[in-house]
Parts: sequence; structure tokens; C-alpha cells
Amino acid sequence: MCLPAISIFIPVYKESNELGDTLDSLFVQNVETDIFVTVDEATTCFIEKSKQYQDKVKFIFNKERTGKSNALNEAVKYSSSQNLLFLDSDILVSKDPDFLKKILTALQHSDVVDVKKQVIKGKSFLSKMAYYEYFTFNVSSWIANRFIHSCPAINGAAFAIKRETFEKVGGFHKVIAEDLDIATRAFLNNSRFAYTVDVDVKNVVHSTWQKWFKQRQRWAIGQALWLKAWFVELAKKFVKKPQVFLPSLFFLYPSVIVLLLSVFVPSIWVYNSVLLFSLFLSVRFNFILPIFFVSLAMSDILKTVLVSLASFGVTAVMFYGFSRKLGFKNFKLHELFVYYFFYSTLWMIIIFIGYIQVLLLGKKTVPNWKT
Repeated sequence: MCLPAISIFIPVYKESNELGDTLDSLFVQNVETDIFVTVDEATTCFIEKSKQYQDKVKFIFNKERTGKSNALNEAVKYSSSQNLLFLDSDILVSKDPDFLKKILTALQHSDVVDVKKQVIKGKSFLSKMAYYEYFTFNVSSWIANRFIHSCPAINGAAFAIKRETFEKVGGFHKVIAEDLDIATRAFLNNSRFAYTVDVDVKNVVHSTWQKWFKQRQRWAIGQALWLKAWFVELAKKFVKKPQVFLPSLFFLYPSVIVLLLSVFVPSIWVYNSVLLFSLFLSVRFNFILPIFFVSLAMSDILKTVLVSLASFGVTAVMFYGFSRKLGFKNFKLHELFVYYFFYSTLWMIIIFIGYIQVLLLGKKTVPNWKT
């Protein structure tokens, strides 16, 4: 009996509405697989539904909540393939029968493969905003793959790793951001990284603000704890390759660019520009004089507006270019405008609060989350 080409692991907490569709896509793949679904505190309904797949899928039911890291580490012990694929339970896999074959091709020349992720863009505001948020994750991975073939972070919704690498870095650790953590350890271990452009998964995102906020709180706390743990090692890498890391930070956190430019662009530049332009116009149009004096009094506000619009224009051009390159076809300028000025700013505020909680208040856990 030949060994499976790839082992697939899907962690579930209580139940999953998308799991059935994902399994159906995996069953028609052109490679041999073994599939493990590990479930913490499964609902009675989910257990009943799982019975139809038990001849093709190995289910591991945990009566108590063991946590994602523990559940996945335990499931890996039962697998036999040298290639491991981790999928979240709220994603949908491509119907392409060569989906796994393309991932295996990427693994031939790398140790970690980040699979392209697109959000299913529905009618809800959050799904539209998350579409651009996940787009920035993909751009960052593409940049890292293109220039250094290594990456300190991944979105763990879908990624593959060689068993040798997984074991070398010690598997998943019991931390909130287990995906960032294992990616960083592989990165510092000089593991080769690849990003897939021609194969993707679809993410189903939260449709309510309450669920979104809880998830983002966890992400912010997890990110802060992750950076606290790895700051020194990552800083050394950053110093050596700032030309790679800075563009990634720009795409991930575009609102920071507006803040930095607003702080560092001298107000006197705007003041002098308004002065010269207004004086020139006032020579010919008397009604310009009141506008001129108001503009001078509000030069700082005007500077922020001009810097914001200019930075958004540059960002829009770059986002559009990458959307064409990476196959994100639902790019809309007015949605990007809202994402840039509202959504990403709100996300940055949550991140800032998370860092305060971790670095100043010593927070180490998230309510109702098992590491």
C-alpha cells in the first residue's frame, strides 16, 4: 500500500457549516490523501453529519476543548505523509481536481507554502472590507516569496509544510497566534517559503460586528504576544532586508502611512504653498481673500487632507496593479476608499489597544479561547 502524497488536517470547534463542501472538493483530487478532522466539543448534529464521511475521513472527537495547537499536533502523529496541509474549517477549497497537485509542486522546492486566500465577497459590509484585508495578506506573501523566498508570518487558514520542517521547529506551540508563531520559527530556521498564485481557497468571514470584533481582539492580542516573543530576532532580519519588509508593512497597515506622513511632512510646506497660491488668485479674484485667510488658519488640517488623498491615490494604483497580478477581480475604488480611511483605521486602533494590553498591562490570554 502506497503512502498518501499529502495529509490534510482540519480543526473544528463544535461544528462547521463549510466542512461538507470542503471535503467533497478534497475527495475528487488527483492525488492520494489522508484527511483528519479533529473536533473539540462536537455538537450532536455535527457528529451525525460526520457519519456519512467516516469511510473517507479520520475524525478525532475530543469531549473537552483541547485547543487548536494541541488538536493539530495530536492529529499529525496519526498521519503518514511527508507533506502536511492545514485548513481552517471555515474555508472552501477550489473545485479544481489539481488543487493538491499544485500545492505539492510548490512543496518540491520549498518547506512552507502559503496558499492564496480570497474572501467570498457577499453583500455585507464586513465581507467587502475583509476582501481587501485578505488581499493585503496575499500581497505581503507574494513580496516575501518574490524577493527573499522566506516569510516570518502566514495566514494559517490554509498552508502546507513539509513534515521534516514541522518536526524540526517543534510543531504548533500553545500560543494564541499559532500560525504566526510556527511561520516565524520556520523563517528563523531558514526554511524556504513559497506562495501559490494559481491555486486558492475561499474564506467565509464573520457577518456580524460582534463576532468580527471578538476575532479582531484575539488577533490583536495574539499579534502583540507574537511580536513580544520574537521582536529581537525579527528586528535583526528587518535591518538586513528593510526593502522587503517595509512594502509588506505598507500593504498590511496603510493607515499608518497616512499617520506618519501627517506627522513628518512639515506644515510650513503647506502653509507656504497655500500662501503663494492664494495670493496669486487674490490678485485677480477678490473673493479668494477670505478663503485665503481661512486656509492659512487651517493649514494643519489642510495638510492632513492633502496627504491623505495623495497617499490614497498612490495606494489605489498599487493595489490595482497587484489585484491584476494576483487574480483579485472584485477590486472597486469606492470600497477601497472606505477600507483605507475607515476599516483599516479601526483595525489599527484595535491593534494599538491590544499592544497596550500586552506590553503595559501584561495580558496573556483571550477570553473563551483555548491555546
